[in-house]
Amino acid sequence: MRFIISILAVSLALSLYPTVPLAKKVSSPIVKKGHVEVETQSEIFRSKDPAKNGKGKHQVEVSYGMTDNWRSGIYGVYEKQPGGRLKYTQAKWVHIIQLTESGRYWADAGLYIEYIWAAPRLAKPDILEVKLLLEKPVEQWKHTFNLIFKQPLWGTTTSTVMDYAWRSRYKMDSGLELGMEAYGSFGALNNIQFARQTHLIGPVLEYEVFDDVEIAFGWLMDTHEGVEYGDFKFNMEFEF
Repeated sequence: MRFIISILAVSLALSLYPTVPLAKKVSSPIVKKGHVEVETQSEIFRSKDPAKNGKGKHQVEVSYGMTDNWRSGIYGVYEKQPGGRLKYTQAKWVHIIQLTESGRYWADAGLYIEYIWAAPRLAKPDILEVKLLLEKPVEQWKHTFNLIFKQPLWGTTTSTVMDYAWRSRYKMDSGLELGMEAYGSFGALNNIQFARQTHLIGPVLEYEVFDDVEIAFGWLMDTHEGVEYGDFKFNMEFEF
């Protein structure tokens, strides 16, 4: 019954998102063998800049736990410019490799490897993205940190950029999880300027339905433009 409900929820989400318009996500290093995950991630920007205000991104992911320490997945990414329509922009091939046995060391560690192909019409370079994944459970808290390196593989700009993603969340007895997330960049490795980069931080709520459907939404505030500007995120994850 839960499987049928999950399938219906996925179908509903995919049918609604093109009208609601790469979402912000912190990746865990933990891999579950044999588990299929279908995830939809969406975000809408609010900005002082008219070229960004109302911009939307939507990502659909299907992944599978190949072994006890290796998960592989594919993504489709769609974007909507302000006043425009949702259009396909990227495809991604992702691998998560769990490096340590869960709970054995001070923190669980993993490696995330992603290859990104841009839509041909955009004439953008392919990108290789590598992340170091760290996670530390502390009683009802769980802290997760991603250190991210992005390398364009061709084109006029080939500098490696270093970004970060962080999440701390508290799981209540009701199953509701209250958390804070932050996303930002250090800039190019050959010219790190952390303070001059855009950073997003804000509260996120997560709730698990039917044991295999997880819903998360939050408001990530722009540190440069102010608390009323930033990024609204809405993610749905279905696990079988």
